[in-house]
Amino acid sequence: MGTLQLAILLPLVVTGLDDEGRAPALTNAGFEAREPLAGWEVVTYGVRAEVAVDDKVAHEGRQSLRVSADEPTDTALGQEITLTPGHWYRFRGWVRTRGIDPLGSNVSGTYQVQNAAGRGILAAGPSQRGDTEWTEVALTFRAPGDGRVRVAPFLVGFGKGKGTAWFDDLAIEPIDPAKATVVVTREPLRTGRIEQGQYGQFVEYLCDLVPSMWADTLCDGSFEGLTPYKVVYLKETDDRQRPWYPCGATNRARFGRDETTKVSGSSSYRVAAEGRSPCTVGIAQGGIALRRGVACEFSCNLKEAGLNGPVRARLQRDGTVYAEAELRPTKDWRKHHARLVPNGDDDRATITIDFHGPGTLWLDNAALMPEDAVDGWRSDVIEAVKAMRPGVIRFGGSTLDDPERGEFEWRDTVGDPDHRRPFRAWGGLQPTGPGLEEIVRFCRLVGAEPLICVRSTRRSPRDAADQVQYFNGGVDTPMGALRARNGHPEPYRIRYWQVGNEQGGSDYESRLPEFCRAMKQADPTIRLLSSYPSPGVLRGSGEWLDLVAPHHYDIANLAAAAADLEAIRRMIRENAPGRPIRVAVTEWNTTGGDWGPPRARLWTLENALACARYQNLLHRNCDLVTIANRSNLINSFCSGCIQTDNRRLYVTPTYHAQRLYATRAGDRPLRIDSPLPADSAPDLSATLAAEGDAVVLLAVNDGPEPVVRPLDFSAFGRDGQELEVWTLADSRQAGEPDATNGFADLDRIAPRRSTFPAAGPRFEYRFPALSLTVLRWRVSGSPDAGRDGRLRAIESTRSSQGWGWGGSGSTGSR
Repeated sequence: MGTLQLAILLPLVVTGLDDEGRAPALTNAGFEAREPLAGWEVVTYGVRAEVAVDDKVAHEGRQSLRVSADEPTDTALGQEITLTPGHWYRFRGWVRTRGIDPLGSNVSGTYQVQNAAGRGILAAGPSQRGDTEWTEVALTFRAPGDGRVRVAPFLVGFGKGKGTAWFDDLAIEPIDPAKATVVVTREPLRTGRIEQGQYGQFVEYLCDLVPSMWADTLCDGSFEGLTPYKVVYLKETDDRQRPWYPCGATNRARFGRDETTKVSGSSSYRVAAEGRSPCTVGIAQGGIALRRGVACEFSCNLKEAGLNGPVRARLQRDGTVYAEAELRPTKDWRKHHARLVPNGDDDRATITIDFHGPGTLWLDNAALMPEDAVDGWRSDVIEAVKAMRPGVIRFGGSTLDDPERGEFEWRDTVGDPDHRRPFRAWGGLQPTGPGLEEIVRFCRLVGAEPLICVRSTRRSPRDAADQVQYFNGGVDTPMGALRARNGHPEPYRIRYWQVGNEQGGSDYESRLPEFCRAMKQADPTIRLLSSYPSPGVLRGSGEWLDLVAPHHYDIANLAAAAADLEAIRRMIRENAPGRPIRVAVTEWNTTGGDWGPPRARLWTLENALACARYQNLLHRNCDLVTIANRSNLINSFCSGCIQTDNRRLYVTPTYHAQRLYATRAGDRPLRIDSPLPADSAPDLSATLAAEGDAVVLLAVNDGPEPVVRPLDFSAFGRDGQELEVWTLADSRQAGEPDATNGFADLDRIAPRRSTFPAAGPRFEYRFPALSLTVLRWRVSGSPDAGRDGRLRAIESTRSSQGWGWGGSGSTGSR
């Protein structure tokens, strides 16, 4: 047995396939070559591991490769080969371990298949710890676009650990998906059920997110002054803030904010017409959307000095007046109201508020609210979100704990909107009308449970407890009494509360227990979530926590997301034994940043399919993950699955994918038997409907070519039937992963319902390129000869609201 000096070797690239498309053999796959490391590079961080051939321990042949370290190290081997791009392969390798302690690392005693140069994980095996005998690691993966992959055996990686691992008998072989039968079994995949919370959504004060949902058609109704957002998608087009500007005889008056007299906030707006000559002056704002006959309530706090006539509020454009009203302010601040009923349609009307001078007029807290608003929210937004059936909607985000992004204080968002403090988020001014209570009521209007994230920085546990008591306490408590005085005697009974947004580290871990204790004392029935999970969070606060909350903003790298969930599963088991702590992924998407033009990926078909694959991963981990909140719900510079302008909305491909999962998937995951793993081609999730009368197979083919797979539903019946099918794909079949919807093409990508005649329970199905397919197989003996009655009722409700698939399309109007 000889010891090798550790070295960094250039990676050997093996290329070429044989005539039958088989993969080339790995060089020195059994470590039997004269030069034992021939074909392999060794990379290490930390202390140098001992790398040796071991002729005393082997799985096959004469010897294996042993890698060991007595001190913490990060050591892996690597070999790169070139495969056929887009084809599927299975890697097999054997590993044996002794005394492996990963010291917190997520990767030890295992194999990964990576992109070239280690740029992303294609497939990762389970990590071995402690002492294990020879264990086979089998990984199935699809070769990337350039065909180059890296096979990597790990002692310990992505962290440092110690111990010994032996590697031997490695191989790669091609797989033909067309011959890999998918057998849907009756065996449950997990003990838990898929909860509706897995289809959650996320709302925060992020630029134009909340304003795009709120029905008030005015910008800067508090007259604080608009400021640009700190981030952009396309700066030339995406700033939708509309300022107030002087109008009339502007040469006869002085205009500007007045910080000395106001109703709330930092200022009011003052128009002072000076001199003795008569004149008409005022302020105006454009970009107002009007619909004939749909009344709007104009409201504004007014105060005057020296006026001899009324103030006039008009909706008009280029001399055409759609509606007008007169208001008579006094020398004291008073709220005025006027009902304006437009006599025409216009999406670029102007509101003008003017008077005959001389004299001075002050304005504060103006609003123009359509009467078809639902508790202040846009009715089309309510309908669209309700149709998604999100189980949980989270309120939180960076404005809670990041002073660079905003300075949110929940007390400033409750009570009389006219006396709330305006604040800015990510640079942009937020309206005072949609406060935290309104957001909670929005959740309930769409049938979702609210999840409230409380601020954990620069605030005390008592502040968090007061917030819980305000929303959940009885009227006999101090904060419950305040809520009653604000007009809502009945407690909101909010179940889910999270402590801090994107917080971690020793300071957070040390403060978290007191926050948990105080909030549970305010309401012992609440379910508490931490921010980022860590061993310190679990050890220090595990007795109070119900869920921990990672964020996944690279879910297109599905293997990494799966590895993180496994790491958290192990972290909970090791640091909070006996506690039924689960996971809430309170923010997730393919990216959280990528500002500028690259952000457009978030409204593409490709993004929808990546999100659908992540939902399949959540199904496969339903015993661990009970809540997942996709980021973000509306607008947010492309990340919103709903996109609005001042009068319309359309939905992105991701909206349709989310809705298909929330309304079509069953709630019990089933095990699939197949030579390919469930996340291969296509990525599959098999679920049993709650009533047990149907099996629903959700299949994501994110590749550029159709995939044919043999399917076997014989565990659920032996006769043929006509399957119901929903297919989300590009109606133009352009083969473009970046295809999307828009106001010019509302339903280019939308689910199409069809049927498929299956002669028996075993049949082949062709899954289209770039598609999400939902197949519904009726279980034999089910009394429902057509479809699931519950889903039928849901679809009937959606269709009556104008949101049915295969009908009038996916647009709402304000």
